[in-house]
Amino acid sequence: MKQWWQHGSLWVWFSASALLCTLLLFIALISLIVGKGLQHHWPADLITFQVQTAEGGRATVMGQLIKQEPGNHYTTDNQSEIDPSLNTAQQLLIDQGDTWFMPSQGATARYIWLDDGNVLQRSKPADAIRLDMHDGRVLFGVLQSSDAEPAIVDTQQTAIDLPGEPWLLLHANGQEIQVDTGDVKRYHFPNSLNGLQKSLLFLKQWWWFLTEDPHHQSTAGGVFPAIFGTMVMVLLMSVIVTPFGVLAAIYLHEYAGKSWLTQVVRVSVYNLAGIPSVVMGLFGLAFFVYVLGGQLDQLFYADQLPAPTYGTPGLFWASLTLALLTLPVVIVATEEGLAQLPMSQRLGSYALGATQTETIWRIVAPQAAPAMMTGLILAVARAAGEVAPLMLVGVVKSAPQLPIDGEFPYVHLERQFMHLGYHLYDVGFQSANTEHAMSLSFAVALVLLMLIVLLNLSAFMLRQHLRRKYKLVQTSMEGV
Repeated sequence: MKQWWQHGSLWVWFSASALLCTLLLFIALISLIVGKGLQHHWPADLITFQVQTAEGGRATVMGQLIKQEPGNHYTTDNQSEIDPSLNTAQQLLIDQGDTWFMPSQGATARYIWLDDGNVLQRSKPADAIRLDMHDGRVLFGVLQSSDAEPAIVDTQQTAIDLPGEPWLLLHANGQEIQVDTGDVKRYHFPNSLNGLQKSLLFLKQWWWFLTEDPHHQSTAGGVFPAIFGTMVMVLLMSVIVTPFGVLAAIYLHEYAGKSWLTQVVRVSVYNLAGIPSVVMGLFGLAFFVYVLGGQLDQLFYADQLPAPTYGTPGLFWASLTLALLTLPVVIVATEEGLAQLPMSQRLGSYALGATQTETIWRIVAPQAAPAMMTGLILAVARAAGEVAPLMLVGVVKSAPQLPIDGEFPYVHLERQFMHLGYHLYDVGFQSANTEHAMSLSFAVALVLLMLIVLLNLSAFMLRQHLRRKYKLVQTSMEGV
């Protein structure tokens, strides 16, 4: 035992166990986001439940089965109190569709809990329909009178003319309502779809989610403006932070000597990386927006004052703030890449008559390009997921215009924009409908995760290309 302890095998096992636990937790997190995110757009069946009431009668409830859990849950009559009499093995969470538009006397909660012990019968009627309305409502029920085709119909993207007469819908909560066909955005009969049709509808719903604008207080519609705003901000931030970070690293490693001033600068860079992001957002609001933006307005947009043009939060200031936030990452990664290059290459270049600037430009910087890309990858990953500073310097809940459009001058850096991270926060914590918000939050989180992976994968492929290119150059130089 003593020999095993002195040999260090114990620490090897500890390290391996910690790595395994971290990997398992990471896989569990990704699996949860992917599973819940994909489930949000899967066309689930509409189930009719025959339920025995407390008075001994029967009631009919229709909706999508969201989940079933053991133990007591909220009652269907009062969602704020727990019924202690419920003590069955399973409780069913049912989504009945929206009811907020109905008269308050007959409206019920969208999500209700059912006691599985009180469910007498389940069925999946083939004529059950899901209606997606233009105002964000989602209706479940059975059509009592209409000529609707039992198919997946998108009234926006197809040339199908809906019947002119209003539809009579038996809503999932048992009320009969009239539906104006002009308000129907899409509809389909989920119980009549086979596996292939559900898969096609699943892909269509994801496409609609990625390409449409959000509406109804961001609880319906898509996330295209948030995706577009996130990508534009990250790309602009990358264009700003990369040259400044690379030049600063080259100066610190190649030109600046080992002095107390250089040491202070390096310590300041390391401390800058530890500043909370919300503090950086306050700095961006005070300096970039109010000071720089205010000066720009006085110099170039004086005729529009007191209405600010650049003296208000916008895309450019958000990109500058995140560039300052991620600058230490690029500096440190680039400087480490420069330190790994052998000194012999620099000395060989000097011996051939090259100046220090020529050596850095033609020998050192190209071979340190993979390290620069590593810093950029880390910067992009952090910037794409930041929310706190953006809330102060440009991101909004809803932006009526995109920062890039067909209106001259085409790129509008002063405009406010939407961001996936803030949209996730808004959907998850500002919605009154907790269950729907949770499901939608996972879908938005999956899109954000996919966007970060896409950006990082592009930078990673470029880094690998540069690494292979300059590895061949280095090999040929060693051969000579």
